Amino acid sequence: MYLEDYSEGITFQMPPVSLRSEEIIDFARTYDPRPIHVDRRAAEASRFGGIIASGLHTLDVCWGKWVHTKLDEGGLVAGMGMDNLRWLKPVYARMPLYTTIVVDRVDVRKGGDYVVVHMHVNVQDEKGEAKMEWDVSFLAASRDVERAKAV
Repeated sequence: MYLEDYSEGITFQMPPVSLRSEEIIDFARTYDPRPIHVDRRAAEASRFGGIIASGLHTLDVCWGKWVHTKLDEGGLVAGMGMDNLRWLKPVYARMPLYTTIVVDRVDVRKGGDYVVVHMHVNVQDEKGEAKMEWDVSFLAASRDVERAKAV
């Protein structure tokens, strides 16, 4: 996708993804080794009643579904940031996660050859309960700019 392809309200639904308990523990051992992520006994005794995924792991996996579509690869210049990241409810092993991405706003940059695309990302379980959300923005170029670079 290029700047010409983005408009407010466009919605993308990613295929569901779930994590195995071994994946949750392996990720957490390296990046977020809190007992609720790595120690089954401690996690069972916690308010969560079992191992839960690290929020950063959940973010990586859900955002990765979008990246793997390669829809934005042609015009993507660079990511600009993520805001308002919220972990709303715990994510357990084998829980299907459904990621919905909505284009909130498209800001044309001076000269009109680039836009900043603002998207809202929402992750829900199979019951529609919100698990996580955040906003992301990135710079996208027009097809003409990318063609000129190739010449």
